[in-house]
Amino acid sequence: MVGERLGLLSLRLDAAYCLVLGVVVAALAPSWAPALRVPVPVLAGLGVAVVVWAGAVVWMTARLPLRAALRTVMVANVVAAAAVAAFSATTAGVLVLLAVLAVAADVGLFAGSQAVALRRLRAAPGGAAARARGRGGGRGGAQAVDGARSPAGDGGRGQGGG
Repeated sequence: MVGERLGLLSLRLDAAYCLVLGVVVAALAPSWAPALRVPVPVLAGLGVAVVVWAGAVVWMTARLPLRAALRTVMVANVVAAAAVAAFSATTAGVLVLLAVLAVAADVGLFAGSQAVALRRLRAAPGGAAARARGRGGGRGGAQAVDGARSPAGDGGRGQGGG
């Protein structure tokens, strides 16, 4: 899978995962809070924050250059994975510990897939075009068949202005 496709897939899956996880955490906060030893409003607030983050990932995927979106989300995922793993050290039981560590691992895997996509974008022959493409927001040339935009405004054919 080429870097651009992998990057877009990773960001979309990351956003979907965050949306589902955030909704579940917010909805189940009253029953999970005692096991996690966290006040219900704090846990529900974290769930809502994760839903908002999912929206931010979707926005970045649509509006920012792919490399910038991947880097931003990758860094956030590394920080989130570390925070969740650190939090798991304070949780009550073994099952809760394993569940929280599983979330940390999931988030870490998303960061890994985003790092792989960035590496493939750098190595791709058309890496500069992939970096410079103006997705959405009216910032670029004509849209090609695959959804990418060519900076030359040529529909992604690489033929100058025509």
